[in-house]
Amino acid sequence: MKKMMSTKGMMILAVGIAMASCSKTDVFEQNQTNLSEQQKAEYVSNYVAKYGQPDANQSWDFAAAAPNASKTRAGETMVCNETRLPKFFYEHVVTDGGKFAKEIAKAEVKNWNPFVSVWLVPCAIHTTNKELQFGLSVFYNGQVTNIANGLRTEDNVWAYNLDPLYDLFTDAVFSRGRNVDTRGLVTAENAYWTAYSYNYKWTWGFLWGEWKEAGFKSFEIKTYKEITVNGRTYWCFDCTNDGDYSNLVCLAVDPVGVEDQPQPIQKRYLVEDLGSKDDFDFNDIVFDVIDDNGSQECIVRAMGGTIDFTLQIGDTEWIKSEDGVKAGFNVKTMYNTQGAIEYDKVLARFPVTGWNPETNNIKVKVKSGASENVIIEIPFPKKGDVPMILAFPAVTNWQVERESLPEGWYTIPEEISED
Repeated sequence: MKKMMSTKGMMILAVGIAMASCSKTDVFEQNQTNLSEQQKAEYVSNYVAKYGQPDANQSWDFAAAAPNASKTRAGETMVCNETRLPKFFYEHVVTDGGKFAKEIAKAEVKNWNPFVSVWLVPCAIHTTNKELQFGLSVFYNGQVTNIANGLRTEDNVWAYNLDPLYDLFTDAVFSRGRNVDTRGLVTAENAYWTAYSYNYKWTWGFLWGEWKEAGFKSFEIKTYKEITVNGRTYWCFDCTNDGDYSNLVCLAVDPVGVEDQPQPIQKRYLVEDLGSKDDFDFNDIVFDVIDDNGSQECIVRAMGGTIDFTLQIGDTEWIKSEDGVKAGFNVKTMYNTQGAIEYDKVLARFPVTGWNPETNNIKVKVKSGASENVIIEIPFPKKGDVPMILAFPAVTNWQVERESLPEGWYTIPEEISED
């Protein structure tokens, strides 16, 4: 007859089994952590080798200052703040000059609203005279406030497009966007916008000389043209009073008139998912988050990765292998990152809650390419960290597949000398 195990013995055996089980679990979890950190470390090393070590104060939220910062503060009649973004942004919002010209030619002339809040980015000018420059200013109460001054056609900073008369600026001065808010001037006398041309040799005399008011008044903006190219809105101005509205073309983001409701806050997030640790195209996941007066939603624009991921935006999660599959997507298929990319395409749209645009409380969780059991968490990067997520204004394009961000992509272009 077999002897039954004592109660004490059974307890010891149970504890032993539990300890062995915990030990294996701890080792497995530790191995997961080690592999995750190893992949991140390899990515960081490759990034630094390609782009250099980021400055300790480098922020990766390039949407923080634009376009939603243009709001009149108490006691101020006008706000005109400069916003500076890296070369990558400007290279992606300046479009084919020939396409600009065709759209401008067929667009209707519209009446100008001088009291508006808008983020303006000068993108192109059209002139046959190399000596001319074009600029925008607001004139009120005898004072001139420059919005986009110093747009000049110097040989070393100009590139010609298909139409040699339609010049696309590709360097320094166009690195300056402006948050302009003139809504506080509705009761001001002698307040108007101007779009003017002038010879560079007479810049300062024209702006500040004794004949400045007469000169600016003759170029008062009363009409303009509005076009849409690649899903973005551009305002077009006649700076020579000859009916040619292609003289100066500006990207116009989130315009708000005196009677209009505030525009929603929007950011576009570009993500590297570590599926490849030497690929920096930042198109593995591209999604916009929008806050319209407290009502929040996410729009997935592109999925260039081939591994499963979870988007965590505030309090909301969206999982590619679950929510994406239900919508007809395949986890291992890339979407909207190859060939003719549709930058306004909606792959998925869903409500979110708890998103804070100031803190960027988003996170991406991906399954490691080395092991399906390893989950890598990618939060929005802190200042100075090597980034795996970037935030841009929602009008920014992303790279095509396997086309890494260009070297020096996040540098701010140098100013052109005033000499």
